[in-house]
Formats: sequence, C-alpha cells, structure tokens
Amino acid sequence: MVEGNPYIVVAKKYRKRFKADAVGVEPVETINLRTGEIRAATQLVGTQKIYDTTDFVKFYEPGILVRMSSGAVAVFSYIVSNLQFGGYVMFDYKECLGYTGYKSRQAVYRGLMELAKLDVVRQKSKGEWWVNPNIVYRGQRDEFEIVK
Repeated sequence: MVEGNPYIVVAKKYRKRFKADAVGVEPVETINLRTGEIRAATQLVGTQKIYDTTDFVKFYEPGILVRMSSGAVAVFSYIVSNLQFGGYVMFDYKECLGYTGYKSRQAVYRGLMELAKLDVVRQKSKGEWWVNPNIVYRGQRDEFEIVK
C-alpha cells in the first residue's frame, strides 16, 4: 500500500488492546458474590480503548495553504478529494479541469508544479503522484515513520 512512497520509511499495522496493570504487591481477598467463596487474588486495574477503525483523510498542516496560490489550492483540493489509500493520487487532467473550473490544462499544470515545488507531491509515475503524509494522508489507523 505505501511501498515505494518516498515520504514513508516504515509502515506497520498496530492494534490497541486491553492493558491490565497489577495494583500493589500483596494479594487481596476477593469474594465471589454468587457462591460466597473467598479467595486471595492479585488486584488488576485495566483500561480498554475503542478506536475508530474507519478510513480517514487527515490534514496535518493547514498552514501550507497560506503559502499556495489560488491555483495550487484548487489543484490541492482536487488531489485531496481523489487521494488513494497509501498516500498517492491518480491524476487526471481532464477530471481536474472539471473539478477546478479552469479552462486550460496549463493552469492545472502550474498548480501541480507549485505543489511539487512546496514538496506537497512527488511524481510516482505518469499520471500518479505521491502525496506528502506530513501534510495530508488517507488510510486506516496505520503507524508509520515519516521522512522529515
């Protein structure tokens, strides 16, 4: 999914689970309320967190928009709306023209080149671009290390 992404060094799935910690060193007496039986046991305190496992698009650096021209913001908006899992976009100039409302392919190209100059995107292959996950990312709750 993120293999080959120049922005990401390591990607691996992780899960959050129930974590129990022993409280105190000495055993405590517990009573089974149903049977009345008394036992010595270790007292545990646990926490369990439930995480949203749905897909998401996370925008990490909204300040980048201030440094962009209106053309780059329009192309960036198209990119975010078409962002694939793993941080890349299949870039279609005709579709982008319709999305942005621009009349010329040159306007879209200028916006895309400005995004590349700001290191928001890097070309993956013809028609495909990596998107910098320091700025925006779409995926599941993946853990990854990012190249700074």
